[in-house]
Amino acid sequence: MARLLRTEERPMEDTVKVEDLSNIEKKITIHVASATVNKKFTEFFDSVKKEAQISGFRKGKVPVEILKKYFKRRAEGTISQMLVSEFYQCAIKDYNINPIGNPVIKDIKDGLVGEFNDDNSYDVELTVEVLPKVDPIGYNDLTINMPEHDIDKLCESRMSEYQDEFAEREQIFDTGAEKGDTLVIDFNGYIDGKEFDGGKASGYSIEKLCIGGTNLPGFEDQLVGVATGETKRVKVKFPDDYVGNLAGKDAEFDVTVHSVIRRTQAEVDEDLAMMVGYESIDELEKHIEDEVKNEIENIDRNLVEGMIVKELIEKNDFDVPKLLLEQEKNRLVKQNNLSNPSEHVMQKISEAAKNNVKKAILLDAIYEKENIDIAPDELNEYLEEQAKLYNKNKDEIVSMLYNTGQMDSFVSVVRARKTIDFIINKNTKKDEEENE
Repeated sequence: MARLLRTEERPMEDTVKVEDLSNIEKKITIHVASATVNKKFTEFFDSVKKEAQISGFRKGKVPVEILKKYFKRRAEGTISQMLVSEFYQCAIKDYNINPIGNPVIKDIKDGLVGEFNDDNSYDVELTVEVLPKVDPIGYNDLTINMPEHDIDKLCESRMSEYQDEFAEREQIFDTGAEKGDTLVIDFNGYIDGKEFDGGKASGYSIEKLCIGGTNLPGFEDQLVGVATGETKRVKVKFPDDYVGNLAGKDAEFDVTVHSVIRRTQAEVDEDLAMMVGYESIDELEKHIEDEVKNEIENIDRNLVEGMIVKELIEKNDFDVPKLLLEQEKNRLVKQNNLSNPSEHVMQKISEAAKNNVKKAILLDAIYEKENIDIAPDELNEYLEEQAKLYNKNKDEIVSMLYNTGQMDSFVSVVRARKTIDFIINKNTKKDEEENE
């Protein structure tokens, strides 16, 4: 539907028409009447005539009509930019459009935007992306299954890691390697009797034999019992999903063991506590328990958030603006330090980017729909967390966010986090009520 722009300076013939091309794209058609165009030219030449020079006239004394006659074509580029800017701003204001990025102009010829008609009226067509209008559903009836954890077992495992860190190490010569030993080896690989790229290495270290694991199933198992100085031929098959042209192929490796190092775990005593940095076993055990519980809390929250977002995306179908998708793809490529990523990798990046953009739009829509708010003390708490993470104080973090233009992004992250908390609490309470 076209809308007439009626002001004292603009006649009725000036019109702006906005059409929905999709739920994420709008077309804006602008028609500027000749009277308005003529006035723009007059205003423009009035502003430049002081510096204008034409043979037969003194500088600054050339009549506007003469300037129009000689320089109208040259001025059209400037005038068209002025008209587009003015009427585009009117359109997004009058139609309450929140554009994503700059509009795309359909007709650009020889630097001229739009088209001046024979009667000196002006027409231009633009398209602009907008956020989709989403009425989120499905966040009130989610199934949230919190993982169960054996805290005692996890604490024992963490204590064992400290025991390994401060274990005594002994090089073994008289017996073969056992599971858990560290081996330093040379290997040379063959496929169909020929060496292959990447199949050879010297001084390669295997930590915790048969426990850490390699990319080749069965490789380490065949080294159990091999002693220092021995060479053994190991036969393996590359997994079907192995990267590159080795996938699914049979291979043989000549492996020479240069050293076998065996650990003897440190005892859980006061000495271990002091080496870790605590004065007693009780303090060390308390530290381990707090550390494990904090890690579990973070892991569980990330896991639950992933489940929530996955269900929300499945229940809410909408298009994603191309500009936001490209920006997120570029961010992920940069974040992962990818250089010339393959088509397969870019497909994965595109899927992740699409989900990330959908997640942001959905959580923001829920935030607005449910009138969720972030109290000042909550924002301060989030800022304190960031300050602790970067070993700075809160004021330094605030200054950094403003100076780098990241404050809006930070607030968006906080909004998303608060929305996830809202969803978790809402569904947890519902589950508790159903169980009563």
